[in-house]
Amino acid sequence: MSNAIMQRYSPTIDAMGNNGWDHANSVVLHGMEKIYRRTGDKAYLQYIQAFADRFIKSDGSIKALHASMDGMHPGVLCLFLYEETGDKKYLQAAKTMRDMMLGTAAKPSTFMRTPHGGYWHKSEPRYKNVMTVDGLYMAYPFLVRYGLVAKEPALLDLAASQILMVSASSFDQRHKLAYHGWDWGKEQPWAHPITGNSSQFWSRASGWYSMALVDVLEYLPPAHPQYGKLLFLFQNLAQGIKTAQHVDGFWYDVLDVPAGAGNFPETSGSGMMVYALQKGVNLQLLDPAYAAVAQRGWHAVQTNVGRFQDGGPQIHSVAPGMGVQKDYEAYMAIRPVSVPVAQGKHHAHGYMGVLMAASVMEQ
Repeated sequence: MSNAIMQRYSPTIDAMGNNGWDHANSVVLHGMEKIYRRTGDKAYLQYIQAFADRFIKSDGSIKALHASMDGMHPGVLCLFLYEETGDKKYLQAAKTMRDMMLGTAAKPSTFMRTPHGGYWHKSEPRYKNVMTVDGLYMAYPFLVRYGLVAKEPALLDLAASQILMVSASSFDQRHKLAYHGWDWGKEQPWAHPITGNSSQFWSRASGWYSMALVDVLEYLPPAHPQYGKLLFLFQNLAQGIKTAQHVDGFWYDVLDVPAGAGNFPETSGSGMMVYALQKGVNLQLLDPAYAAVAQRGWHAVQTNVGRFQDGGPQIHSVAPGMGVQKDYEAYMAIRPVSVPVAQGKHHAHGYMGVLMAASVMEQ
């Protein structure tokens, strides 16, 4: 699949949709990074580096930054390239990402925050006071890793506190799953008037959330004051994910009602949860029994990978990118797509979910 991606989108992944320095590109390349670490194939490293070098200048500044949680995700590519090449421009680029979010004395952050200090998912009026579990994955594995490299322990504290802040509102203890979004002001049309939560457990939201937790726990020192709370969350989420798995091995677009009208097996979120569960087992964060859950999910995901007209793989039953929806019917109104397609948008999440799962399952 990595080879097909490089052939389809040349000279860089940005040919897929001209999304620039944004998660829509970096999530695919992060999946490819995982495959590179397993195979050692330098072609993958060169492809990632070619994309980064289109945006990162020699002084570590970055062209066309997006001041949003989604726009933070490419920071992981900066750290990866610094580790692999030793070129300090990539470390400086990682600092540029850190400074964009947190601000400096000379240039304050433009990221908006709720009255209780949580970061809006996007600093736009239509996202006023909205926090999502998606955003946890976009920003905080990067901040934890950068904090360790730059010896800024405050970044570890910030990442942990923000994850716990969102989780306190979005993680449902009964289902042990995460609601897609939360509105501090309870003003969004989807927000519960008392809790501010959205109403549905969307597959890819729990996929992002599970990957955020396991990737943060991989690097956060066990002695950190919040490590135990994050581990508790991850282990509880794993229970909810296990319960929500359909007998066919998939996780459905709305997790807790797989038999609901119009619901469908959702490949990207399924791949993400496979990755999180198997990685949790590998890191000894989860009971080894979860490996069987991941294996069932991986077998299911592979059944949704067919052959495209160019001879390469095509991923089916992928939920398109979307914001928080009002209700079950609104999620179902957004029908699944295949990636790639002959005409129309190519949805990066499908690639990413399969690549992330493959990186831990194809050993």
